[in-house]
Amino acid sequence: MTALFYWLRHQKRSLCNVLLFLLIIGLTLMTYWPGLSGSFLLDDFVNLDKLGKFGGVHNWETFKQYLIGDNHGGPSGRFLSMLSFLLNDNGWPSSPLSFKYTNLLLHLLTGILLTWLIYRLMLAYDRERRDNRAASIALLTTALWLLHPFNISTTLYIVQRMAILSALFSIIGLLVYVRGRELLNCQPRRAYLWMTLSVIVCTPLAVFSKENGALLPLLILVIEYTVLRHNIAQHKPASQWLIIFLGLPNILLIGYFVIHWDTILNGYQIRSFTMTERILTESRVIFQYLHHLLIPKPDAQGIFNENFIPSSGLISPPSTLIAILFIAVSVIGGWWVRVRYPLLSLAILFFFAGHLLESTFISLEIYFEHRNYLPSIFLFLPLTSWLIRKFEKPICMTSIISIPFIGLFAFLVYQQTTLWGNHYKLATYWAQKNPYSIRAQQTLVAEFELRGRPDLALQYLERTINRIPDNFELRLHRMILLCQYFSISSDEFFEFKKSARQDFYNFQTYSLLEGFINMIIDHHCSNITPKSVHNFLDAFLKNNTARINYEKNKKRQIYHLHGLVYIKENQAILALRSFKESQQYMPDTEAGLLQVSLLANSRMFSEGLELLKIIKDNLKNNHEKLSYQKKMNFINEIVRIEKFLLEDLAKAGQPAPIAPQSP
Repeated sequence: MTALFYWLRHQKRSLCNVLLFLLIIGLTLMTYWPGLSGSFLLDDFVNLDKLGKFGGVHNWETFKQYLIGDNHGGPSGRFLSMLSFLLNDNGWPSSPLSFKYTNLLLHLLTGILLTWLIYRLMLAYDRERRDNRAASIALLTTALWLLHPFNISTTLYIVQRMAILSALFSIIGLLVYVRGRELLNCQPRRAYLWMTLSVIVCTPLAVFSKENGALLPLLILVIEYTVLRHNIAQHKPASQWLIIFLGLPNILLIGYFVIHWDTILNGYQIRSFTMTERILTESRVIFQYLHHLLIPKPDAQGIFNENFIPSSGLISPPSTLIAILFIAVSVIGGWWVRVRYPLLSLAILFFFAGHLLESTFISLEIYFEHRNYLPSIFLFLPLTSWLIRKFEKPICMTSIISIPFIGLFAFLVYQQTTLWGNHYKLATYWAQKNPYSIRAQQTLVAEFELRGRPDLALQYLERTINRIPDNFELRLHRMILLCQYFSISSDEFFEFKKSARQDFYNFQTYSLLEGFINMIIDHHCSNITPKSVHNFLDAFLKNNTARINYEKNKKRQIYHLHGLVYIKENQAILALRSFKESQQYMPDTEAGLLQVSLLANSRMFSEGLELLKIIKDNLKNNHEKLSYQKKMNFINEIVRIEKFLLEDLAKAGQPAPIAPQSP
């Protein structure tokens, strides 16, 4: 940071660039400020409620439980991102203002470091090493990125701090590498130290923020073989160093995916699309990303994109093939022009390299704007470089021509952040813009509920069901509203049971479904009996709309819910049978231990021990393909639970279950 201000202060004709720098920082703060008064959204609740899971993070034990006790959405644990949330609060519920403000500051810091990175790259690229020109290009490129409307959903969606931090550490890694590269001629030992640190320090920091930080060595290679390799008169890194520190990490990353291929395939059991469909669809998604990035608009898609229609083949829809050809030509062309047009090559190859993890074969959701946060940092560099070179004179002309571009982007951002600052208006806007997004509609319904208007929530939900008649999740949400605020007639429940048999079932509906079942067994829906609930759940088992890769997961969930109802009815044998069925269809140690605790809490100790033996056997056979560490953690937990169950069994005077005999 000090180096940046030193650079700004000591430039020739630097006053214009200093003023431009201050304008960019000020405009970013001003345009984002209205959005800071917004609310928590979607995954914010899932991730941040861990702050209060153990009564708050207030000592070493609760700190450890918070940081390493749960998986936070990825294989790395995302410890740095989770640690950063403690800057804002150590408990839950909390206020979103502090979290959003920190996100904004991190966005600004990332932009400042990006300015310094582009400045160093431009000095390396320009053999004339014109300091003022490099500074102007860096400032304008960063301004267009900092103030791009597409980055709003990353900055103001609190949980996307993970993406911001991963990008921040990746940019630091690139900056450290470029610094080392500059020293290669005169101080080779020091140069290799800097270059090595960029990989072995910054890559883990980026990965522990979010897993796509693992792409840093590849992104360094992109910079090396575009701007640095062909445009600076200095020694090139030794091939041995390149192979060990840039090539090997990428090989290890490929090896990781090969080893965990079954886990990746299993991830598609919870999706409504296959791996092939996702890969085909992502070509269209990336094409759309580029459209929004290169032609900024105030009404970007936002965070509700789950209804993006997957491609089922190369020409279904035809835009799939067009998008694939476009990407292929772009990547080949980007590599082809790397000598003659290195900045264009950098922009193209860096963008596509940055999408290699999240926009290819991994079973993530199809579309999210935040995936462009890092890949898009150099996208405007070819344009700004051409513009600054064309209008370099007279003095301050570059700053003057920058202002309309910066002003336009700032205006577009301000239009959106004023919406982000008012959750009711934002929910209404998103529901209107995405009429077929179930999440967008449910967000507005929830907003009506929060405002004490369940009648409006029900009316809006019924209009949405008329528009999307075959969606079970919306019908389930309607049942929950009726159960909570009104009443459900026998005829309504019968019709609802028919939809359970016919409409497409998405595993993500499960949390709503479980909540509905719990409301019934807690007697919030007086007209519905336990027998009706079992009949309703059996209707799901006759539902043939699920994909093959959904079927086992669906049955596991339904039998688990049967078990919940049987526990409430005090039917221990039937509850155990249902939980056994659940584990038979899809062994899940974590879910199984929950089932054991449910049985134990209802004093069904013997049944709990019997189920625990099944879980132990499943774990021994490693049906879930768990890591060694996770497997050992589960084994230790099983030993602990078994000890307590045997003690409780002895106190209750119940007979211990007979161990099954080997055939």
